Amino acid sequence: MGYVRRTALLAVAITAVAAGPAHAGQVIEVDGDHAQRVFEPAVPTRAEAELVAPGTHSAGATASSVRARVSTTSGRRAVYAALRKELRRKHITKASYRRWRRTYVRSVRTLRRLSGARATQLRYVLTSVESLALRRRLGATRMPAAFLQLERNRQYWPRLPYPASRDAVSFKGSQLVFVYFPGEGLQLHPLSTFKKANALHGFCERGEPDCDEAALRRILDEMTALAVKRGRNFIAWEYQFYFGGGTPPWMSGMAQATGIQALGRASKLLNEPKYAETARHALGAFETAPPTGVRTTGPRGGVHYLQYSFAPGLYIFNAFLQSLIGLYDFGHIVGDPEAHRLFEDAEPEARAEVPYSDVGDWSLYNYAGHESDRDYHELLREFLQSMCTRRLGKVYCDYAKKYRGYQVDPPVVKYEGPALGTEDEPVSLRFNVSKLSAVEVTVTRPDGKVVFDRLATFRRGNGSFSWTPRGPSTFRVRVAAKELRTGLGKRDSVTAEIEVENRPG
Repeated sequence: MGYVRRTALLAVAITAVAAGPAHAGQVIEVDGDHAQRVFEPAVPTRAEAELVAPGTHSAGATASSVRARVSTTSGRRAVYAALRKELRRKHITKASYRRWRRTYVRSVRTLRRLSGARATQLRYVLTSVESLALRRRLGATRMPAAFLQLERNRQYWPRLPYPASRDAVSFKGSQLVFVYFPGEGLQLHPLSTFKKANALHGFCERGEPDCDEAALRRILDEMTALAVKRGRNFIAWEYQFYFGGGTPPWMSGMAQATGIQALGRASKLLNEPKYAETARHALGAFETAPPTGVRTTGPRGGVHYLQYSFAPGLYIFNAFLQSLIGLYDFGHIVGDPEAHRLFEDAEPEARAEVPYSDVGDWSLYNYAGHESDRDYHELLREFLQSMCTRRLGKVYCDYAKKYRGYQVDPPVVKYEGPALGTEDEPVSLRFNVSKLSAVEVTVTRPDGKVVFDRLATFRRGNGSFSWTPRGPSTFRVRVAAKELRTGLGKRDSVTAEIEVENRPG
């Protein structure tokens, strides 16, 4: 599969106000029976659109559980019955009925010809559609996304190049972004797709050569057609695979707000009120409790918007902030009072939560949870900076600046003693380091001979090594630290002396 350079712009800011690492992503572009990997300036990087599982379910385990629950015969009957039911109610047209039934039949036939890993991918998507039908959740508004995803997987798996985990995939003539999840096939990815829309908007807003208004219209029209009536009063863009313990279809507050943001921006840029109207229909997700919507009570007692509708106890800092940014931008751009109110409902909780993301030298990914990796720390910092740029509160500016310091400042290491020791008695060589670092302590005699050298990893705070001197002398102690999180390899060191005396008697 060839690598094609689509543009010289390999690092492009999404927009002046859209947060996220500003680097073009790679995408496998499918054109009929051929596919090639290209650099696409509007497609987000893997880090920008990565989903972090809140649970421990593996893709393989969940795919197996789907197959165990769905029999071919009952699943097929359920799909046909769902299609007939929606046609009878005139919720779908005869043309859609025939097209989607044909997609399903062809997918079954294609699966029979496949084996191994390729069969696993298509089987998962096929049985996911059957599972929706068996659970009576394959309604008219869910059918467009479900059968489109099935068709794309049917098209891909027989002969196209095998993707790597989390590869982005697009199909010629469409602007949608699919992502490959091992064992679960190609999955429509609303967050990646709406981030791509924001990037296209940014190119046009800034008058850059990659501006393509037709592509922007296309991507938003496609996503509008795939919106699902999820609650009584709102539409949503859903994920259709098992993930982190969540049963499909589930939704993401971050993806929903990014979609609302993208629709609002395009509405103004393209002078298309229909996009703003679509976005208004999506606001109800932030009024509705999980698992249908994403509104819940946060850890500090205020309103919190969830990343995952199926995980009401998981409070992810970067996702919450981006949800607020999306609501704020839509309310500001189109003057929508409902979006403004939803922002005001939850912003105080965000302001209260942000300090709890700080561990003193880095950030947490989620409240009372695990630390961010390098990409998620940067993502959180950029979202904080976006809140700061919008003048939404001093706390966001303070922590954006602090988190930038954690990234670029070298470690600071101090020798805490002792200054005196006694031969043949253990000495605790104490130090303090300002951030997670590899710390090396070296002790040398006056003639330069090394008598002690130890290296270990220490978190922020106090640490020590134990050393037993074998004779009296004035020894030189050197403590060196190399930070480990950012990959920049910044260092600090300090030297001191320790006087070792003869043992009494």
